[in-house]
Amino acid sequence: MSTVPQPIRTLSDFAPPGVERGVGLALQTDDGRYLFFLAGARHRCPPGECFYAGIGGHVERGEDWLACARREAWEEIHAEVDILPAETTWHIPRDGTAQPLQLDGVPPPLALYEMIHPPHTPRAGHRYRIVIFRAKLRGIPGPFPPDEVRGLLALTRQQVVRGAERRPTLAQLLAEGATLIADGTTISSQTRLYPIGTAMALAHIFRHPAVKLDF
Repeated sequence: MSTVPQPIRTLSDFAPPGVERGVGLALQTDDGRYLFFLAGARHRCPPGECFYAGIGGHVERGEDWLACARREAWEEIHAEVDILPAETTWHIPRDGTAQPLQLDGVPPPLALYEMIHPPHTPRAGHRYRIVIFRAKLRGIPGPFPPDEVRGLLALTRQQVVRGAERRPTLAQLLAEGATLIADGTTISSQTRLYPIGTAMALAHIFRHPAVKLDF
């Protein structure tokens, strides 16, 4: 007998304690671009490729969602962030569709994303529930821990959307208007880049016709 899905009213409904869960940041610059980290040495990527993802990570035992967001931002890019409320919260299940939700709690997150760990990673095929908050930088990021972060990539909204369907080289993205903050780390301009986690979730959200263009 199939189980009828229960409605999601709270973050605990979406990601209860005991499941793999974490936070991602839809982190915007002052000019409206979106910041993602390029995977550092400890992350597994196919040869000649590198993934980019939103700042964030797993919620630790006894930690709340916002504390996790602020801790991960400091650990990954040595920057403080302001968490911003989202006008609409989007649920993005494994099939990549995006549907609006009404959630209890403050501040409302931008999205609840059910990510499947990609190939070439330790938990390939397993589900990871990510709560995504809007955020702004407070100050200049860096330095970055080299094993975790090779650099920060600032992408336009259109580049975020197209990330779901292509694997451009770093050189292509820079020619289109992206910006790289590399903190002294050498990254080949011919490295092919692909999104996971928050970066992929934003690609799905921005394709939805109801999402405001000024976000």
